[in-house]
Amino acid sequence: MNYIIGNNDVSWFLAYLLPETKLIPHKTLDKQDYNSGPMIIPPCIVDIVKENFENVTIKDFERFYDDRGNQTSTEPKNFGKLYCLYTRGKTITEDSYNINYSKYVKYVSIDELSPEDSYELLFNKIKETANKRVIDISINSIDLESKTILGDDSIKFDNLISTINVVDLVDLDNSGKIRKYIIQNNNLDGFNLPYNDKFIYTAKLESEEDKILSNLYKQVVVIGKPYFRKTYLKDQILYESMRNIYDKKIEGNSIISYFETTQISDNLNMNKVLGIDLVGKFSEWKDNCTLETIYHTSKQLKEFYNSSENNHKKVL
Repeated sequence: MNYIIGNNDVSWFLAYLLPETKLIPHKTLDKQDYNSGPMIIPPCIVDIVKENFENVTIKDFERFYDDRGNQTSTEPKNFGKLYCLYTRGKTITEDSYNINYSKYVKYVSIDELSPEDSYELLFNKIKETANKRVIDISINSIDLESKTILGDDSIKFDNLISTINVVDLVDLDNSGKIRKYIIQNNNLDGFNLPYNDKFIYTAKLESEEDKILSNLYKQVVVIGKPYFRKTYLKDQILYESMRNIYDKKIEGNSIISYFETTQISDNLNMNKVLGIDLVGKFSEWKDNCTLETIYHTSKQLKEFYNSSENNHKKVL
């Protein structure tokens, strides 16, 4: 039997796409960790959305730019390099990283709703469908030799997909083999994964300037300020920053809540470790993970699992 471990959008999406799997909702990540990337439904899965909803369209949203106080609707020269330097600590990143600051972003809309609301609707439906194959047990460890998940029950697996943070996967392996494998195969100095702290603030939409911008744009991408991006969510603003903001307000908008997460600085692009398939931003340690990349990975895994099963049957 094939199993998925994790309780995040990646695990639920894979459970939906791979009906021959069972899901063990072992939670180690929060929603604002964005393990599946931005809360955007990519056009490549529009057919999946249409299977579940009638009013489905492909739209795009627009970004505004703030270059050290100079505001403009067009991307400034060298903006991308400076944005990468602030968020990733280097000016050269993978080409796909420009999705974070490109002018327009395409997304699938359900019932003419926003990217986030459409995303939430889809995942409510995905969870409703995949919930039938959930095994609600706690996991204490994973035995690589016997291919067994140990917890409330002992579960043998043929294939295992981990969508949890790879740090937590390492903790489930009492043999230390996964830790050693990751260090050796990624030339790490000890088990020190490349990352920086990232801070997310939710604030009320109060300032007149932001009220005007929110009617025109979905996001403002920024260099030269404490935060590097703000996203308009109805009557709120989501600020993403690489350092703490200690004020009670950000540009006249009262802070409601705060969340600390991780910004991957260098991609390790790990898709498998000692027979365990890794899928998700913090599982693969790959910042450019999105629903689109997860969808394509699921197709590869489905083909691989079916091929392995067929070959096994032929041998028997």
